[in-house]
Amino acid sequence: MRKDIVSLILEQDGKILVERRKQSKSASPGSVILPAGHVEPGETREEAIVREMMEELGIAIINPQLVYQADYDCEEQQRIFWYKCDAYIGQIQNNEAEELLWISPSEFFRLIVQSERGFSIF
Repeated sequence: MRKDIVSLILEQDGKILVERRKQSKSASPGSVILPAGHVEPGETREEAIVREMMEELGIAIINPQLVYQADYDCEEQQRIFWYKCDAYIGQIQNNEAEELLWISPSEFFRLIVQSERGFSIF
C-alpha cells in the first residue's frame, strides 16, 4: 500500500530550500530532498503539509497549493504531493534534518537529473 507524502517547494531570493536527511532515517538516509513528511491517518494532505512544515521548519505556511503528484518507490512505496505556498509566518528552523540548504533552481534541477532515484530525492 502506498503511503501519502507531502512535500514543499519553497522559493526565496531565487533559491529553493532543501534538506539533507539524517543517516538514522529509514527511508533514503543522507539524501537531499525537499522538506516533506507523511500524511497521518484521518488527516487531509493540506492539513499534513501545514503540520509537517511547522514540525520540520517551524513555519506556518499560507495557502498551500498542490502543483504536482507522482508515485515514487524507495524503501517504501510513496505517492508524493508537491505543494507551493504564497507565504509563511515564522523563522525557518532546522528541527529534523541533518542540514538545510538554499540552492539555485539550476542546481536543484541538476541534482534531479543526476538522481538515480528520481522525483524529490537526489
